[in-house]
Amino acid sequence: MRNLSLTRTLASKAHNCDVILQPAAFSRDISFRTWKSFRETRAVENSVYFVAVNYAGEYYGDTAFVRPWVDENNEPEVLGTEEGFLVKDVKRDALARIRTEFPYYEQLMSEDWPR
Repeated sequence: MRNLSLTRTLASKAHNCDVILQPAAFSRDISFRTWKSFRETRAVENSVYFVAVNYAGEYYGDTAFVRPWVDENNEPEVLGTEEGFLVKDVKRDALARIRTEFPYYEQLMSEDWPR
């Protein structure tokens, strides 16, 4: 719950973050698959770019760049287990479009939204 609250706080109008960086040490254990869902959900529900950085190596990996909308045309870009890097553009016009077309962010930040 803390990460969910932190992500919403950073994405709020008070902080106005367009990109959230999450350093991690997710190992390839039974919970590893949930990390994919987590990072995609945080990006979409908060209408932000989400950069999830993980250790490289046989038991880690899958550093990802997730756009504020995920579908078959906007899949996250994911590295493997080897060391590497991603160079990406953050497009504010894309953020504005997503925030208008899919106002999850506005609903979550609304005073009327159930907490």
